[in-house]
Amino acid sequence: MKKDLPKTAKKLAGNHLAEGEATGHFHAAVGTDVTVFDLGDGVLVLDAPEGATVEHQEHGPITLPPGLYDRHIVKEYDHAAEEARNVQD
Repeated sequence: MKKDLPKTAKKLAGNHLAEGEATGHFHAAVGTDVTVFDLGDGVLVLDAPEGATVEHQEHGPITLPPGLYDRHIVKEYDHAAEEARNVQD
């Protein structure tokens, strides 16, 4: 595990960064030695020491240079309902 990550980080199988709520599609990181870690509270870290490609079934690939990337779920606030919810794909 990368020394920059907390010891509590859990390695995930499949390298999925996000799952679609309605369609079953997903964002997956592909590349040499690419690993996704779960830090808890909806935060994932993508370790891409040689870069990565993020693929999705409904749009073109996104190329990332080498590095560590945080993946946070964006929240939206509904002022009328006075509640926050995750933005859905």
